[in-house]
Amino acid sequence: MYEILSRVWGSGAPNFRDGWVAVLEAEWGSDEFARRHAEVAALLSDTIQQIHALPEAQRTRYSRYFPQWWTAVVQPDLGWSDNGRPARVLVAQETLDHLASAADLLETAMRGTSAAPAGTNVQELAESCRSWLEILAETPDSELASAVKTEIVAQITHLLWLIEHAELFGVARVSRETNAVVGSLAQASTMLTGVDVQAGGRWKRAFLSLVAASVVLTAGATQLQAAIEAGSGVVKEITQVVDGISAE
Repeated sequence: MYEILSRVWGSGAPNFRDGWVAVLEAEWGSDEFARRHAEVAALLSDTIQQIHALPEAQRTRYSRYFPQWWTAVVQPDLGWSDNGRPARVLVAQETLDHLASAADLLETAMRGTSAAPAGTNVQELAESCRSWLEILAETPDSELASAVKTEIVAQITHLLWLIEHAELFGVARVSRETNAVVGSLAQASTMLTGVDVQAGGRWKRAFLSLVAASVVLTAGATQLQAAIEAGSGVVKEITQVVDGISAE
């Protein structure tokens, strides 16, 4: 979130609207602008949640800036098109500095988690997502309720969109959304009915592939290898299904 607010702040735009349009690369008032700006709000929500996970002293120190960060994102009391308020007054330098400090702290404290992924490879994850879209499209309603499939397809489509825009919103948003997709698929797998052995095996392999890609992104290949050497059966099975991800 710091990177996005910093870009808006330094855009040189004559007003908030033009600053956001330049950074989000979406037309003002369009569906895409609303979608991208909503994702910035999601980044703020993630940041607040992560700060609440810090020790009390650090949590207290940074939580006092939540209102300023929120105001910088939504500016509820000011006109976004007012040329008397250039993008540079969107947020105070001090407020940006505290946000940067919080980001550095979270990066250190939560390294190797979905809040601060150690990896950067999202291509295997994207491929796994596309495979899941095919599997869900081929899964009949008699085996899995249409409403469940529709919900998961929407989640995976959003995840692919985040992967496509990872340079803007960051890999942490990708990692956290992947967690949601993994959870939904795990729950859906318990709802499958009348699935033959071949289809069941395909679900299992695809699920392990997605988890493997997620582990490599979040914890990094080094941590995955450490878990393998420690004898984790689940990780061994994941690795056998997607052998080679860690090498990339």
